[in-house]
Amino acid sequence: MFKETNKGINGNRDKFFAKARNLKVIALDCDGVLFDSREANIQFYSHIMQTVGLPPVREDQHEYIHMHPVRQSLLYLVGHEGEDFDRAFAYFEKIDFAPFNHYLQQEPGLTDFLGLAKSQFMTALATNRTVSTVELLEHYDLNKYFDLVVCASDVEHPKPHPDIMQRILGVFNALPHEVLYIGDSKVDEHLAEATGVIFVGYKNPELSADCHINHFSELNPLFNGAINR
Repeated sequence: MFKETNKGINGNRDKFFAKARNLKVIALDCDGVLFDSREANIQFYSHIMQTVGLPPVREDQHEYIHMHPVRQSLLYLVGHEGEDFDRAFAYFEKIDFAPFNHYLQQEPGLTDFLGLAKSQFMTALATNRTVSTVELLEHYDLNKYFDLVVCASDVEHPKPHPDIMQRILGVFNALPHEVLYIGDSKVDEHLAEATGVIFVGYKNPELSADCHINHFSELNPLFNGAINR
């Protein structure tokens, strides 16, 4: 679903695909793009908090923990540095992530899209997840679709700081207009704005993006010769 907005060329189908004609790299966020992971995040952080004797995640905290890496999320939930935060983070460092994977729901059309993307472009994952990333990709047999995985623990600063995208640009020797990035949050929007890459907003029409989609198949013209490269 391509939507018109009041910023630049956002949502204009013809202009979007014209802008994307020189692509070298397709990059994706993980949570909210590869998976609907909100329930998994809620269960994961509530488990940590309750294990160390703190209240579970509240509804008004859901959005923050969906977008930010573990250290920032735990600090946000605890409210301050100190003994409570130290206990929560220490427990996180030894936790087994596997029991929370069954809360994840893989997004429709994902593997078809990743297969097409891998066949014609370089592919990357750009996520604020940390040590759980590789295990998650292996669990769902998605690691084979990515030429590069960059998570928050691989760089000095997590998204929306440009570090993760700059790593992708550098590894693939790509210019910003040669990279298409698919994300679902304001953190992803700000990352794209900071680095100048082409941005696709996934299932979030509130974002400022070059286009908005609700299903990966809406990007099929990237692969079927409908645009000239």
